[in-house]
Amino acid sequence: MTLEEESGMTSTRIALIGVGGTGCALLPLLCALPFDGITLIDGDTVEASNLERQLLFSQEDVGKPKVHCAATRQQQLANGKRLVPEFRFVDARNCNDLLQGHHLVADCTDDLVVRGLIEDCCRNLLIPLVSGAVHGHQVQVITVHEKIKPPAESSFFRGRASEDQLGCEMQQVPAAITTLTAALMALRIRDIINGGSGLVGVMDLVDGEHGHWMRIQGPGTDEFMDTPVTPLHRG
Repeated sequence: MTLEEESGMTSTRIALIGVGGTGCALLPLLCALPFDGITLIDGDTVEASNLERQLLFSQEDVGKPKVHCAATRQQQLANGKRLVPEFRFVDARNCNDLLQGHHLVADCTDDLVVRGLIEDCCRNLLIPLVSGAVHGHQVQVITVHEKIKPPAESSFFRGRASEDQLGCEMQQVPAAITTLTAALMALRIRDIINGGSGLVGVMDLVDGEHGHWMRIQGPGTDEFMDTPVTPLHRG
């Protein structure tokens, strides 16, 4: 059953939270998917120091809201989709209202506390969530889908976060890494749209600097037969 059939609605909307490096790379990929509308949620403005990894923005955008600049820049290539900017940061007071009515959420934020808040909200609203995070040259992508796998069976993280996990220093993250993160997220989102699970309960960990890629199955995840690891054969 496709996402549209599951929701029982004729139009589908996705919420993209965080229009930084990963969000800028993900937005054009989302515009190529069968969504009718995309809500861009971010309360930050464009900074000159981030232009090299936030490729939807130019020098003329510095100081302006990211969501407005991204929507304006991408609208010409949005394939008829409606891009709605929400110039607000997500917090405990507005998260539910911002996400309600969407059929899927893509989390590109870089704050672990906010990411936890978004996950809890998506679980309560029964909205599939695809979440991508970066740290240096490392990428982490996970999917949360309450209708398929409840939290007791799919949670990777327990306990409290350490101080250095609460935020992410993005200055040393190259655009190639945020683009890789966006591509992995888009593949999962596309799978969910087409009626798949989006690899719920499975974490992709990629070390872009050393070329390592691990796919970790969370607690209670069945064996995946469609993602075999083929040994490298040398001639």
